[in-house]
Amino acid sequence: MSRALICGGGGSVGTAWESGWFAGLQQKGVWLNDADFILGTSAGAGVGVQIACGHDMMAQVERYRAAGKRAAAGGATAVLNFDTGGQTAFRDLFDRGQASGRNGDVAVRKDISQAAREAVPTIELEPFLRTFKYLANEPWPASYKAACLNIDTYEFEAIGADLGGSLQNGVAAGCAVPGVYPPIQVGKYSYVDGGCLSPTSIDLGIGYDKTLVLLVAEAPQSELDALRNSGTNHLIISVDPDVHAKWGGNLMNASIAFEAAEQGLEQGMRDADRVRAFWQ
Repeated sequence: MSRALICGGGGSVGTAWESGWFAGLQQKGVWLNDADFILGTSAGAGVGVQIACGHDMMAQVERYRAAGKRAAAGGATAVLNFDTGGQTAFRDLFDRGQASGRNGDVAVRKDISQAAREAVPTIELEPFLRTFKYLANEPWPASYKAACLNIDTYEFEAIGADLGGSLQNGVAAGCAVPGVYPPIQVGKYSYVDGGCLSPTSIDLGIGYDKTLVLLVAEAPQSELDALRNSGTNHLIISVDPDVHAKWGGNLMNASIAFEAAEQGLEQGMRDADRVRAFWQ
């Protein structure tokens, strides 16, 4: 039986919530690292790789708790805070890219690629790569792919071990929001976050015996329709609506990421029996 796990995007807040959700599952004895295919987009790229590597996600929750205490005391943390609403040019490009989709108008992908190359990133390359230093000695998991836009070929790619290059760079590429982070070279090419073309790419889970989808951002209707019409046995898990409503519109708001990790933990523990029954 083949199984796929799709981890959608969702900024700093989504990263925290997804980390907590997987920790909640693991607390109940549900580990999903035996998936045949794990696709991560943006936030999901950084979380999905940890699932593929079999990491204990409760350790991540503890890191969020420690960071939350530092933040409350006025200290610095690695949880980054950006006013994405203020990045008007890139917000417009994301809107165009997501409206066009992964395989839509190549001119849109060229515009995004050119803008990503020309932008002065908020976070420079070395500090950004240090965010993923815990992956420095990890081999690419065979099951793991990061959703990216290749800014040299202007094509969407789900990059993995076959591309070459380090896992650290590959995951960074999947999280490299244009304008916030620099493009990342993996193998021969440079990449940015594939979330600029789709926040979820859930239709890449079509064809497996079972596909589990974890959503923070709303999935494009076309992808939902494709998955449902494919006959693929699937389960879609979304953030509790009342929790999502409390977050507001900026999923890069670090001030609520610490609470989001706890909210994810709680929901993951509630969802564990349902996920176990589906996965097994």
